[in-house]
Amino acid sequence: MNIDDALKAAAESGDKPKYSLRSVDSIEEDVRQALLKMLERGSKPSSAIRAALLAKEHPVEIVDQLIARFQEVGLIDDFALAKDLAERLFLCKSQAKKMIALALREKGFSSEVIEYAISDLDPDAELESAKALAASRISRMSDLDNDARSRKLAGFLSRKGYSSTVVWAAIKYASDQRSA
Repeated sequence: MNIDDALKAAAESGDKPKYSLRSVDSIEEDVRQALLKMLERGSKPSSAIRAALLAKEHPVEIVDQLIARFQEVGLIDDFALAKDLAERLFLCKSQAKKMIALALREKGFSSEVIEYAISDLDPDAELESAKALAASRISRMSDLDNDARSRKLAGFLSRKGYSSTVVWAAIKYASDQRSA
């Protein structure tokens, strides 16, 4: 089947292709503009950008080529984005490494990027963060007995992703601070 027959068949079937016989440069410019619009709205992992562009039915080869080019020049940087997000979750939300890794995985970062992002998070700072959270929470639980207070604190800190060792050390610290 030649091109004219294919175009006639598509016209007769009512299917309107996203792209007609335009130049590759024109298609590439459409993808580039869509990619730039996405980046204007905020940084995203390359996997999320790729999925969004493919959902708009842009050609896979051109999408992959442009994403690679944008990564090459630093407009898309999964490592920096993941590192920044991990630090914000650690410092602002007091989340543990495990929960940060889960959040990054849900956003579409690769395992390699996640490992890089959480590698510099200090385990001692994680314990200090858990202690601070436990100390602030325990003051609001004065009406509970010690066992109930410990269970509630353990649940709260566990949901933040802290290991059981860190959880119980933080609870002991907060209890000691409260009784002193």
